Amino acid sequence: MNFKLSAIAAAVAAATLSAGAGAAAVDFHGYARSGVGSSVDGGSMVCYWGPSGLGHFRLGNECDTYFELAFDANLAEKGETKFNLHTMIAGGTQQLQDWEQSAPSWRQMWAEATNVGSGPLATANIWAGKRYYKRQDIHMTDFFYNQVTGPGAGLENVDVGFGKLSYAYFRFGPGYGSPALDGQTVNYTNGGATSTTTHDLRLEAVQLGGFGSMDFMLEYVAPNSREDSTGATVETPSGYALTAQHTIGVLGGFNRAVIQYAKDGANLDGTAKWWAPADLTATGYRFLDHLVFDAGQVNGSATFGYQKSKQEYLPWGMDGKNTTAWNLGARVWYHFNDLYAIGGEVGHDSSKHEGQEEQSMNKLTLAGQISAGKSFWARPAIRAYYTYANWNDAMKNAGYRGCTGRDCGVGVQNGTDAVSNGGTYGVQFEAWW
Repeated sequence: MNFKLSAIAAAVAAATLSAGAGAAAVDFHGYARSGVGSSVDGGSMVCYWGPSGLGHFRLGNECDTYFELAFDANLAEKGETKFNLHTMIAGGTQQLQDWEQSAPSWRQMWAEATNVGSGPLATANIWAGKRYYKRQDIHMTDFFYNQVTGPGAGLENVDVGFGKLSYAYFRFGPGYGSPALDGQTVNYTNGGATSTTTHDLRLEAVQLGGFGSMDFMLEYVAPNSREDSTGATVETPSGYALTAQHTIGVLGGFNRAVIQYAKDGANLDGTAKWWAPADLTATGYRFLDHLVFDAGQVNGSATFGYQKSKQEYLPWGMDGKNTTAWNLGARVWYHFNDLYAIGGEVGHDSSKHEGQEEQSMNKLTLAGQISAGKSFWARPAIRAYYTYANWNDAMKNAGYRGCTGRDCGVGVQNGTDAVSNGGTYGVQFEAWW
């Protein structure tokens, strides 16, 4: 990266100065991963991401360098109310060589006032800015099944007695271009004429006695465009998404079951289809189960996902037929002590579009690691691994050979013959703090 961390920290700290006051203390935290390796046939590392769209079994299956660096500060306090600033930059590279210049992205820049009143508002916060908003994910597949993120504002965590109520307002619009280190910014499409609004309503932490808790999420997407320079208004589809999840403590960890439904202008993850024409119609539903367990020397995670969805807009080739996808997998570690562990991950991933052949993949990783503790969540961790994957004839005949690079966005070149399996090995670190 063509910048120094000290310079970033100094810039963010300077931004937290108030008139006539000293610098606020900055809390530095984040996430990072990087590594090195090769495919068994030579060349770059190869990763194997299945066709389901339900994430990827990520152990020994990430071919990039990625980071999120967050700098937070308490700027002021008035009585019980605190005014906090939250910032985050993120970036990644293809993990090919020493000098890899990449433009970082400002993922978060938001401020909040906490504990803004009495009674139900004693635990409530008012916030505004660009934010990761209450994202929900399955870690072992790096799958964010609810991720309403971006510029917004809201009131969250209002205590209504049987749970916490939150409302947020988000805006999304199409843009083009990539931010560069020379200060170039992303441009508006059509002068900013096309945009959508998302209203996000949540009721969380509804306790069920000894039977865990429930969370409920509703996202309503509404078009909100104006005329462009030709006098036309490019409308986007309206729609909604619903999520209900149940969480209960089990086996030293937890189990979380999730049911989701979405229609037309909303995706199953709650995001808006700001890119879609108003005539697009769509429906989808999804079931997920996520288990994390900890039995002392042995811990791990397991997940199952099933999804059925369809979209129809014939000018874009969307035929309104169902696509059914599912995955199933588990990761297990055996810890010799507080440092060393061996383990592995196995997963199956499948997708079938109505009228076409099913595509499916199996993936296996064996690994040894040194980590900062025996918890499944203990980081930093440094792992050596070997990964093997095979896929069926439908994927083979489609020319699949694996992927590599940032977010596995680069197709692999590996000879001229069709292949149905592959392997890779390497060493990776992963950390959060």
